Amino acid sequence: MSKTSPDSQVTHFLNEVTDQISYKPLRPSIRQELESHIQDRMEDYESQGFTREDAESQSLKDMGDALTIGIELNEAHRIQKSPLLLFITAFLLLTGFVFSSLVIWSPVQTVYALLYYIPGVILLVFIVLKGYPLFIRYRRKLAIFIGFLYLLQISLFILSLFSGRRFGIVNTSFFATLLLVPVITTLLYFFRHSKKTLLAIFVGCTYAWLPFMYTSSWFIWESAIIIFLLSTFGTVCFMIHREIIKGRKKYLYSAALGLLLFLGSPLLLSDSGKRTVENFLFPQHSVNRTLDDTYNAILIQELLSRTPLNHGLELTPDEMMDYGTGAWYFTRITSKKQGYDPKSVHYNVEDVTLWDILPQHYYNNYIISVFILMYGWIAGLMFIGVIGAFFFLLFTIISKIHGHLASSLAFACGQCLLWQTVFYLLGNFGYQYSNFPNLPLISEGKLSIIFNMLLLGMIFSAYRFDHVIEEPVNYKPIIS
Repeated sequence: MSKTSPDSQVTHFLNEVTDQISYKPLRPSIRQELESHIQDRMEDYESQGFTREDAESQSLKDMGDALTIGIELNEAHRIQKSPLLLFITAFLLLTGFVFSSLVIWSPVQTVYALLYYIPGVILLVFIVLKGYPLFIRYRRKLAIFIGFLYLLQISLFILSLFSGRRFGIVNTSFFATLLLVPVITTLLYFFRHSKKTLLAIFVGCTYAWLPFMYTSSWFIWESAIIIFLLSTFGTVCFMIHREIIKGRKKYLYSAALGLLLFLGSPLLLSDSGKRTVENFLFPQHSVNRTLDDTYNAILIQELLSRTPLNHGLELTPDEMMDYGTGAWYFTRITSKKQGYDPKSVHYNVEDVTLWDILPQHYYNNYIISVFILMYGWIAGLMFIGVIGAFFFLLFTIISKIHGHLASSLAFACGQCLLWQTVFYLLGNFGYQYSNFPNLPLISEGKLSIIFNMLLLGMIFSAYRFDHVIEEPVNYKPIIS
């Protein structure tokens, strides 16, 4: 009787086992492995003089109860879920959408929010359900596609250099820079055993990176650069800690730190980098007018210092006019009145409100501080606590991912989300480093919603399929 016959005892046994496996794409590989094991046992018994039927019966008896085996295999290879993290994610997304809809300058902004939040949520769901399996299956084609995107971005850089205009740079360079983190992580994983290849890639990228950073770094927001460097450094340290990158750890950690400082040197040594750091640490040294980001930092610090614990900020109309025009700082706090450029106001002392005195783009860049100003410090700290809980749960599930590639990729995406949040929060307390990043899930930011949904979805997907997708070995997919 054929071993694949639908009437054989082996076939019935395998059917009963695989029927318990909830993730159906995994059933063929489990079935093949079990069938191979049974056939090996049957050959052993047949070599001892058993008939084929007796060898088959004895082999199945040795295997044990099919239902029990199937349940145990399903438990070991189940799809993982994190309902609490999903709930907090949905809450933060809803909070961001409601805030962007209520705190608006025109109804058009509500439409803009819909245009990015709705496809962002759809993308999140799709990536969670299909992202990591598709990444494993189509990694070669995906690498070609991402390479094409970067060539297009480089073409925009060159075109902008010659024309003096920024063609799409503002909208894409930030995300292109951060997307390098998971891209580099994937390259590190696949070339981790080839030190010569890694060294060649490093030398080539360094020769391209440093001249560009010292001469044309105005094309990329410095906040994107430092988030990229910190995220990559954190991910490399994670891979060293988990021994995905093998070697003597103290030397590997030292090399990673040295690389971080070397590649980040333009942020400390170039003229633009020095100005950015000075504005970040000492914003009062660079204030010239009310439209400066440094003035916004000082204004936010001042308003937050006057906000009570249990309710929102309360100011008299005269105080609001002072804050609205900048007179409180330029004519009362500082003696440097030269160059003072009063803010153009379209209100008067009778109807001035909190919204009139806040910095421009407060609805997107200062969501946390505005929340504190509206409801007090206790409510604001609770809001920050929810964000903190989100990241605690996020990195908790990342720490539970066993696959080397899956855990590295998830950690890289998590680092990008985390450092965006850190620099956003710093800016909301008056310490703005370069241009504002967006607050993942909450700050509308148009394209940032799409990008951050991609990062978050890949984390969920890597965790979800950690026990059911085997990682590629020598670029050969296990499950197709």
